[in-house]
Amino acid sequence: FPSHDRTTDKIEIKPFGNNILVKPIEKKQVLLSEQNSLCKYGEVIDVGDDVQKIKVGSIIGYTVWGVNKLEINDKKYYFIPEDGRFLLGTIRMFE
Repeated sequence: FPSHDRTTDKIEIKPFGNNILVKPIEKKQVLLSEQNSLCKYGEVIDVGDDVQKIKVGSIIGYTVWGVNKLEINDKKYYFIPEDGRFLLGTIRMFE
């Protein structure tokens, strides 16, 4: 878990199993899936022990519906399983 998040929030969050802990990136861009459902992207903060393909620090696209949301100190986090139903892929962002 990155130290800057731990000292800011005074908490430590560790996902279990195949779950990925994601902190949304708040930008003006919005991704839409083929079904026109809202999709977001965020930074992977930590991964459970069973996660194999996604790495900490990756930027991923994910669907908003059906994932578990956690809000602490006005900061949002999502627990997203790595099984592929909610993950759209990794994203490389260029400035």
